[in-house]
Amino acid sequence: MGRTTIQVSDELADELHERKERGDSYEDVIWRLIEEGDQSASQEPPESPHSRTERRDAPSPPPEQEAAESPQESVQEDAEDVLRSLDLSGSGSKYEARVETVLAFYEHLRDHPGERVSKGDLEDLVEECGLDVAYASFGSFWGNWVKKNESQGRDFNTLTQLPGVEMDGDDYVYTGESA
Repeated sequence: MGRTTIQVSDELADELHERKERGDSYEDVIWRLIEEGDQSASQEPPESPHSRTERRDAPSPPPEQEAAESPQESVQEDAEDVLRSLDLSGSGSKYEARVETVLAFYEHLRDHPGERVSKGDLEDLVEECGLDVAYASFGSFWGNWVKKNESQGRDFNTLTQLPGVEMDGDDYVYTGESA
């Protein structure tokens, strides 16, 4: 089986990313959407996630391609593990929305290695991608979840706790190096 690269708009890439579940590749998301469309058309009951994998006509990628993809997925999973270990406020769907927003920030930083990314850039990302900060405003989210806030007992900036993220003045830079 060969591999094909496709180009999609930033908006579609963001939508696909929002539909990813932990450990999913973009291919998994696309297959799931295709199968959901097939199920809607045929009105069959939904399949379990396990039968989805078994039903695929396409063979699995060769092991060397899987290995090439896993470091990036591993970095994102490591970042999520670090983020969840920070004991940030919230629970349930609000907490999950906040985690997803910070992980989107992290992915944006990783997509722009060595570039300075400002708080304003990240606020624009929230607007452009329709991210849910699960607070009344971006400012509340930023103060309660991202910036150092000693009044809440948080003596660290959340983004700088993630692998490879450093501060450059008031901006963030992804260096690609783990601390």
